[in-house]
Amino acid sequence: MRNLVFLALILLSTQLLSAKENVNKPSATLTVAKQLAFNCAEGTAQTLLDINNISTTILNGGDMWWNLSAGSYEAPKGSSLHSIFAGALWIGGVDDDNQIKVAAQTYRQGGNDYWPGPLDNVRLNSVNGLNYNYGTTESAICSQYDKHYVLLKADIAEFVEFTNSSQPEIDFPNYVIPQSIIDYPGNRETDNFTNAYTGADTQVQTNPYYALETLAPFRDVNNDNYYNPNDGDYPEYNLDNSLDCMSEDILFGDQTLWWVYNDKGNSHTASGSVEALGLEIQAQAFAFATDDHINNMTFYNYKLINRSHNALNETYFGVWIDPDLGNHLDDFVGCDVGRGLGYCYNGDAEDEGSAGYGVKLPAVGVDFFRGPKADESDGIDNDLDGVIDEEDELIMMSKFVYYNNDASVSGNPITTQDYYSYLKGYWLDNIPMTYGGDGRDSNNPTCNYMFPGTTDPNFSDEWTEQTANNTPGDRRFLQSAGPFTLEPGAVNQITSGVVWARESSNDPFNAVELLFQTDDMAQALFESCFQIDSETSIPENNLASFNLYPNPSVEYITVEMERQITSVKIYDVLGKEFSVGVTHTGIGSAQIDVSMLASGNYICSIISEGIASTKTFVKK
Repeated sequence: MRNLVFLALILLSTQLLSAKENVNKPSATLTVAKQLAFNCAEGTAQTLLDINNISTTILNGGDMWWNLSAGSYEAPKGSSLHSIFAGALWIGGVDDDNQIKVAAQTYRQGGNDYWPGPLDNVRLNSVNGLNYNYGTTESAICSQYDKHYVLLKADIAEFVEFTNSSQPEIDFPNYVIPQSIIDYPGNRETDNFTNAYTGADTQVQTNPYYALETLAPFRDVNNDNYYNPNDGDYPEYNLDNSLDCMSEDILFGDQTLWWVYNDKGNSHTASGSVEALGLEIQAQAFAFATDDHINNMTFYNYKLINRSHNALNETYFGVWIDPDLGNHLDDFVGCDVGRGLGYCYNGDAEDEGSAGYGVKLPAVGVDFFRGPKADESDGIDNDLDGVIDEEDELIMMSKFVYYNNDASVSGNPITTQDYYSYLKGYWLDNIPMTYGGDGRDSNNPTCNYMFPGTTDPNFSDEWTEQTANNTPGDRRFLQSAGPFTLEPGAVNQITSGVVWARESSNDPFNAVELLFQTDDMAQALFESCFQIDSETSIPENNLASFNLYPNPSVEYITVEMERQITSVKIYDVLGKEFSVGVTHTGIGSAQIDVSMLASGNYICSIISEGIASTKTFVKK
């Protein structure tokens, strides 16, 4: 009888948790992770990123988009509808002794691989050379940084105006420095640093700031390496457009959450990795409040620092996502290789149930804008631009894997090897992904991307969940970038974004087409260092059906629809309108001269009966 009751409880819990937790995840007692001395507690901070049409919970344990019990990526804000259940960072590689090391997180069922706070970054001891405190932490430090630092760009801009004013008592008579600027962690004190040096070290004795580590990026107005708002220092946004986001450490967004965490604060009870990697991750989540599609985007930047004394070889960085798109039981996933985009869309014509979006279907995607640095002379076209071994080449999305919520060889990961296998594009039985069907047919060629449609440059046959005759269901997917060597002290800036789009019909792939257009806008925004021209925007897309060809085009494009075309407008993906020649060749057709446009991505907006409908096209 006890066994029957136990079985009933198992079945009930599986039904209740099917939207999130892994059905075969063991408890932490079954892992073999090495116990570490720092004894940090798991992060508890939960903070909303909610300045625009998206409201989502950000955690500080390597995971996000959920509140530890339910999905929390609400889109649109205020609707009580959610498009993502959870997400997390996965990082794995092999050390010089061929030991696999992984830091990964899913639902914290079995434990944690990440803890709040920075690691000691003083690499050398002035007396003995190597500093063995380097790359360590302690429970008090972890607790101190169990928080997010929330900033509004408008507050920083006002502060700069205040400090630059020649008559602040007149221009800003009641001004008080916001607490968010005062509390911002531009520096951190470290006892480990002082203890690593002897009293004979004159630098420690003569420079009171020498024992301060720079942490979060700030504008050091008086160049003393010490963050002090009373000196005019402030969190480093690119307020004057003088900074290069590809080479400098800056903040982004109208609203920004900054936090720091590591993988060395305690045992790796989530992945079971025997040893930590020694990573410090300085993270920011940010969003913009606009009146166009940018209002439906959120972005994430990770400064990944290897604070280990050793290199990690064959390293992969991954973004794992459980995209419960409303009703989680009828989803499909796919990817667009050229865009670096993994996405989820409804698998049928209606997203049913109280949690569903109904017949106006959305799509959600994660774009890999900037990946880790590639190894020099690795012979790989890491950024997929057709050129091998460029200087300072970055790795874009190099693997896209999806797996099922079950205990099969294409199901939930359990061991350290499982997590690393998925990062490399292998199934849990060490079989590589193959192109077509379920991705496991040994008669098919191996591949890097599952369900890419026709975007994988190595294959011409279309491969989607529909062509594979899959049944819609609860999906999880992983995008990874690698392999690369993570050298001691190496710093990588990695940027991703979540794009969301919803259209007015019940054709699931119409939402995906709109998502592609939205993602093109997000990509252009990244390439502009996230500088937004507030005077430009793109009309919202209602997707009245029309055809556009040829695409790509060289001189002309033709548009055709069943209704009368009132006007035609051409925008770039940041919303700047271009003047082009338009010849109406019929009530519902027009030819557009695009020969004067520079090569790139553009958006064609058709106005018909007062409704704007858009499609993207490529000008060669």
